[in-house]
Amino acid sequence: MNFSFYDPVFLKDYSVQFFELRRNFLLKGTDTYVWTFDDTADIKPFLKFSPGLKLVNITKSGVNYTNSYLDLEFDAGVRFDSILVYTRVNFFNFVTPYKFNFYEPLSDNRYNLYSFDEQPIVGGTSLFDINVEKAYIKYANDNFGILVGRNNVMIGEGLLFSGLCYPLDHVYRLNFWFGKFQVVSAFAVTQDTFPEKTISYQTLEWKPFSNFMVTFYEAVSHTGKDYFKYFNPVSLYYERQRRGISNSDNLLGGIACKLNFNKKVSVFLDFLNDDFIVFSGGTSKYGVCAGVEASPNFCSFLRFSFVAIPRFTYTHVSDTNAWQFMGLPIGYPRGNDLLDFYLSYLRKFNNDNYVILRVAQLNKGEGTLKEHWENSGYPKNMPFPTGKVERELFTMLGYQRKCIYAGFFLDWKYKLSSSFGAFLYFKSDVFKVAF
Repeated sequence: MNFSFYDPVFLKDYSVQFFELRRNFLLKGTDTYVWTFDDTADIKPFLKFSPGLKLVNITKSGVNYTNSYLDLEFDAGVRFDSILVYTRVNFFNFVTPYKFNFYEPLSDNRYNLYSFDEQPIVGGTSLFDINVEKAYIKYANDNFGILVGRNNVMIGEGLLFSGLCYPLDHVYRLNFWFGKFQVVSAFAVTQDTFPEKTISYQTLEWKPFSNFMVTFYEAVSHTGKDYFKYFNPVSLYYERQRRGISNSDNLLGGIACKLNFNKKVSVFLDFLNDDFIVFSGGTSKYGVCAGVEASPNFCSFLRFSFVAIPRFTYTHVSDTNAWQFMGLPIGYPRGNDLLDFYLSYLRKFNNDNYVILRVAQLNKGEGTLKEHWENSGYPKNMPFPTGKVERELFTMLGYQRKCIYAGFFLDWKYKLSSSFGAFLYFKSDVFKVAF
């Protein structure tokens, strides 16, 4: 069964807690564009188990479907002064290759969906499967921080790293805070099942005024053949990539900015350039995200965004260097080759009761590029991207109270078959012990 690009059952979106964080930043004027989705832990070591159950009923083309999905989440952590050790493991992830609190892989991201590189020893998923979502050690003080291990990443408005993609295994992630600046430099690899893919990224965040923030970023995806090419945390990736012997590495850069009005309304813009060349001609690929966030009071939050990403952005003739991991996006979660209009409204009532309204219009797929990988030994005429045109209008009304999330949705695909249904998601911390 193919689900919507915005399917609420699989929560392919930012969580209520994340939107609350954005709202608090807006009200307090303390925005940041560099996220690592850090966790909290007590001084005492703890273990926590959180089972989850998802039920969905969908009616499509006159046929009714009912499905159920089981999750079990295990968390453990401890804090020693300025040092945090944390891990999160998911069990029973037998529906899809990876499962997060608010994300599921989309049905088709216009990427190459097969890797010619080495495959995992365990090539599929079973009823009982284990995935490590987070596992890291972090040290932080007032001016410096370092993280080693696996964690999610979000930069800007999600064009470079969305926070909804696969987590990265960081060899190091350095943070510096001084005055109105924050600097981040990181060297990471993807999971052990894909050892040839290495990713480095760095950002410079500047807040010249209390209501204005701008973030410059660059990142590069490269193979492990020259493992230490981008290891230096104070080097410029652009210079090393453009002046190196081989420029096959996939270099991306961009700028994200946000302007806050009276701590109630903010407008934002995120521009990404793929294979950019400064002060020189040539073809580059881009992505744009623009929108507005508003919080007229502490109980409500509204976000509207528009995203345009052409069909060649994020792509690469090498599957290793494409901005994806085993067919799933590293950048924008709905892939490339799209126009995306998105509206989300969050209303909070007493006792942690929330009402969530989401409306989205997605146009995806414009054409087909046939790539002949000359002398590569790989199959010819691979669709890259597919060129399948899809237009989708999605609406969802949900209600969340503590451990229960329920609602209704309508997925209208215009000339294609449409669907509607209801969902129920239950998740609770049933066991927690501190030592």
